[in-house]
Amino acid sequence: MKKLRCDKPYDIDEARKRKGLSRRKRKDSRTTAYELTIRIPEEYRTYFDGKKKLTRTVFALNRKDDLKTQIDSFEDEKNAVLERGLEERGWVRQDGPKRKPGCCMTPLGTYIERYIEIRSNGSVSEATIKHEKGFLKYIDATIGSIPICKVTAENIEECLLRVPELSEKWALERQAAWEENRKTVRWAKKHGTLKKPFKPIRIAGPDMQSKILKFLREVMNYALEKDDIAKNTAKAKFLTRVFKKSKPLIDPLMADDAARFLQEVEKLPLGYVKLSLLLLLNTGMRPEEMLAIRAGNIVFDDNEATINITSVVGRDGKEVRDYPKSDASRRSVPIDSYTAEIAKRWIDEKAAQMEEMGFKPSMSMLLCCPEMVPRSYQSFRRDWQGFIEGAEFKGVRPYALRHTFATLNLANGENIKTVSVLMGHASSAYTLDLYAGYVPNTGIGIGTRYMNFLRAAA
Repeated sequence: MKKLRCDKPYDIDEARKRKGLSRRKRKDSRTTAYELTIRIPEEYRTYFDGKKKLTRTVFALNRKDDLKTQIDSFEDEKNAVLERGLEERGWVRQDGPKRKPGCCMTPLGTYIERYIEIRSNGSVSEATIKHEKGFLKYIDATIGSIPICKVTAENIEECLLRVPELSEKWALERQAAWEENRKTVRWAKKHGTLKKPFKPIRIAGPDMQSKILKFLREVMNYALEKDDIAKNTAKAKFLTRVFKKSKPLIDPLMADDAARFLQEVEKLPLGYVKLSLLLLLNTGMRPEEMLAIRAGNIVFDDNEATINITSVVGRDGKEVRDYPKSDASRRSVPIDSYTAEIAKRWIDEKAAQMEEMGFKPSMSMLLCCPEMVPRSYQSFRRDWQGFIEGAEFKGVRPYALRHTFATLNLANGENIKTVSVLMGHASSAYTLDLYAGYVPNTGIGIGTRYMNFLRAAA
């Protein structure tokens, strides 16, 4: 291990004097202010949250004794931090036995904690860190105590197989804690009841198993690059085959049900609920995209109106942000004349409502919400639930309208590439993989049509 050393102390008082500035405040006026700097070698920056240098301001009576003592203290403190970090990864002092490359004895759970800590210095989002800590909970409960260099593919398989069991156990424990909390006077005062039923618990399945496997591969790739392990056992082929990410649930309405759904929507009075449902049915956009549509996103044209989808409402419904998925998700989608007319009328009515409240309407006005602030998907679900129960479509999800748009267009012979672009998919191959069963078989009679074409061209 290379020892960290301070650069030459920087005299702050002298520098401020040259600039015509007064001295900094200090307890003892006889002391001189110095800035100490330690430059971190690139290979050690991960142990100091990626920082390139460490600085500290000290006040010393003299350079020979007092300042030297404070420099030594600063160096010793940071070298101790570095030693602890290296020891966590299997490094031992020079007077002890040397660790062989690929033989880090740090427990897997501890190693992953450090990996997440390094990444949490701003290089990844808070949401990603939160998810990774959730994955770590499953890993810690199963194979977290095994040294990272001794983790086998079978250990990882054991961890992934226990995901549903642990998920159910923790969900039941949370529900029991909530049930106990509901018996308190405070809960009763806030909610007015002690008997409000809970929703059915959700148990993690193939998707969570696939995400944990992917995360373990990332961690072990990192360990492999650091020579802490000799092989990434999470990349075993049988793990890839067994723990695949499941496809999204495809639950479209049939053509007759979709037609009846449209009739029920047309009966609704003019408002944000009617426009929301029309946009979902007519464009195939995702609900979180629909909730972020502003007046300026709709381009009205004599031939055909279009909607520019460029943003999305966050899961908590507190903000509208730029679309996080991919460039393909930022797209323009055409809408029919009826939906365009409803949108135009609703924009005029909502603008009038804003003026009555003393606000100035603008092109950034949100259309699919009752007020000016965005709302969450769960809030929209309450309006959705009221509509589908009244229209006798119980059990239908909002996402079913997106799948209905895709499947009925493909069944009507629309080009797969066109549908893929309108859906905001990254590639038409993904669209075909999802909706292959709804693409009509055009191979019947192709030989006869081809030969007739050749004879006609002769």
